[in-house]
Amino acid sequence: MRLRRGDGVWSYFLAAGLLGALAACGGGGGGGGGGVTTSSTPPPTPPPPVVVAQGQGFPLTAGFTGRVPFTTTRTGLLEATVDWTFAANDVDVLLARGDCSFEQLEAAQCPILAFSISTTAKPERIRFDGAAAGPYTLFVENTGATNESVSFQVVLTPSATASAAGLPDGGLSFQFKTPPRGYVELR
Repeated sequence: MRLRRGDGVWSYFLAAGLLGALAACGGGGGGGGGGVTTSSTPPPTPPPPVVVAQGQGFPLTAGFTGRVPFTTTRTGLLEATVDWTFAANDVDVLLARGDCSFEQLEAAQCPILAFSISTTAKPERIRFDGAAAGPYTLFVENTGATNESVSFQVVLTPSATASAAGLPDGGLSFQFKTPPRGYVELR
């Protein structure tokens, strides 16, 4: 049998040969040779997480709120963990942007980024992703019936990029369950 140009068998063998040649070259796509170039520069790697505030064994009287101001130097994810001694007590936590005073917090003048007011969680954990470099304040409220000893740790996981998240109207709405009886600096 003789193959001719217009013959269907000839077209079949030609197509099969081209497919075989492409497979030998690693296929089409980005297997090289097809004008596709790849970058040899890896994406930027963010620095490792860093503790930006911590403390342990701070006394926090029942009904009092503690304040922990701190500053970050990079954009990233802020995660705070607060623990205390007695599981029967309720301890609540919130994170505000800026170096907020107790008076500013009570007057709703602090942009609240995150809070946890669970009555059963121990420890309390909060997080805010996209936090810009700058000052922040962690507030810890002991709404329990007895005095406490609290420990806290705030960790910043830096972002590879410098974009920061924003909240509408400057923050979340927050109100204490009961007005604090007093305040204490936790540093």
